[in-house]
Amino acid sequence: MRRLVLIDGEHYPDVTVWAVEMLGDVCCAVFLGGSEKIGSVGEIERKLGLPVYTAESYADALAKALRENDVDEVVDLSDEPVLTYEDRFRIASLCMLHGVSYRGADFEFRPRPLKRTKKPSLVVIGTGKRIGKTAVGGFVARTLKEISNPVVVTMSRGGPEEPEVIEAGARITPEFLLKLAESGRHAASDHIEDALTAGVTTIGCRRCGGGMAGFPFFDVVDEGVRLAESLPNDLVIFEGSGATFPAYRADGYILVVGALQELDFIKGYFGPFRISLADIVVVTMADLVDGERRRELLRTIESVNPSADVHFIAFRPRPLGDVRGRRLGLVMTSEKAAGRARGWLEALGAEVLAVSGNLSNRPTLLRDLEGFRGIDAVAVELKAAAVDVVTRWALWRGLDVIYIDNEPVNVDGKDLRKAVLELGRSVLGGRR
Repeated sequence: MRRLVLIDGEHYPDVTVWAVEMLGDVCCAVFLGGSEKIGSVGEIERKLGLPVYTAESYADALAKALRENDVDEVVDLSDEPVLTYEDRFRIASLCMLHGVSYRGADFEFRPRPLKRTKKPSLVVIGTGKRIGKTAVGGFVARTLKEISNPVVVTMSRGGPEEPEVIEAGARITPEFLLKLAESGRHAASDHIEDALTAGVTTIGCRRCGGGMAGFPFFDVVDEGVRLAESLPNDLVIFEGSGATFPAYRADGYILVVGALQELDFIKGYFGPFRISLADIVVVTMADLVDGERRRELLRTIESVNPSADVHFIAFRPRPLGDVRGRRLGLVMTSEKAAGRARGWLEALGAEVLAVSGNLSNRPTLLRDLEGFRGIDAVAVELKAAAVDVVTRWALWRGLDVIYIDNEPVNVDGKDLRKAVLELGRSVLGGRR
């Protein structure tokens, strides 16, 4: 065990030396700040007999120390007021990125060992639930079909206990999905949605639990990866679930951030860990916030990962069927999403006669559906209760079901499709 210690000037040097000797196996230290009880950092370095890293930013000093030393564990011997709770999460994120444990007097964060796939891989992860990660994941898979033969590996709370393959081009009808739901399956699981919207081979896996840094407690992703590696596809696209993602070191990372999320969940806790991984950051629902909020989000992302390619996007409904001339009942996961979708569907020639934004609330959703009048079809996102409630309700009444995808569209003048293709070529061209 090789340890790096975090120290400060709020302890007398002799006390710091005593603690380091008690700890043992220390290879170096990072000075965090504080001057109340020391003369200089050099004084501590001489008494410790170890390299002491210091910089204007404690994060820069720690990153340099981790790069230059083979460290297994970072031990925090500092105390208030040198570090805040936010600082400690920033340190924990940095340690997680480097794959080392971070331990203090009454806490410990241990990273999951990150495995590698035999094939080139890319992962789409998120900073939370209901921010459009699956829609972005489907867009990424659809886009990368232009230059590769991808297979998507999903992990979801409603996924199958044993990995399930849906082949590219599989015919996924409302009747087929309802039959799945009636057999006790979660017919709106992420791998089914991706297969429907992207037309690529998908593998669905189950997971349960989610840690603070984003790793699941239980999952069957390893079995899904073995299955993916047995197929002829040349690129593995992992898709996370909510803020959780597989314990694999991918060759490329796309992070999805919701513009409406609380900033604390993006810049605080383990948000910096996720941002640090990202090659591309997709900020969804950016059309629902003002320019100052966008600038604030951009500053936050760039302060952690200045090399990330940041895209601000809105979602445009993409019906997976012809809506021209149809009298629709529209069902989405939120009232805001439904309001936006209504305008787009009517621009495509549909007449939207009834709307519900309660797809994630089954009792309220059923009451909403009973109020739908004069429609000949239901348009619905393939999420939550889309199959077991909405599709069943519609088919029993002889109504057509048109599923809706959400297409990301830049609102910042950039080109997300081009960025995804460039990242895909980089991943396929050589492992990083």
